[in-house]
Amino acid sequence: MITVATCNDPMHAQLLKSVLEDSGIPVLIPNELSAQTMPHLILAMGGLHVQVPEEHEETARRLVADFNAATPGSDTFPPTLA
Repeated sequence: MITVATCNDPMHAQLLKSVLEDSGIPVLIPNELSAQTMPHLILAMGGLHVQVPEEHEETARRLVADFNAATPGSDTFPPTLA
């Protein structure tokens, strides 16, 4: 599995997962349940890694980039300071 996005927010990771799965790409988010039950540890875990099989990497990266471009203030890891 290849990480195509890393998120600070479980909701953002879930939205990306939905976008990718709607395009027929299988998605895995390791530590997803841990992040939902212990959100204060997300940064310590290095964020949530949205992962896809290697053969879907190119399409997934394009979809993630399109999604992030269409979502103002999208979640990034590491967090940016304004």
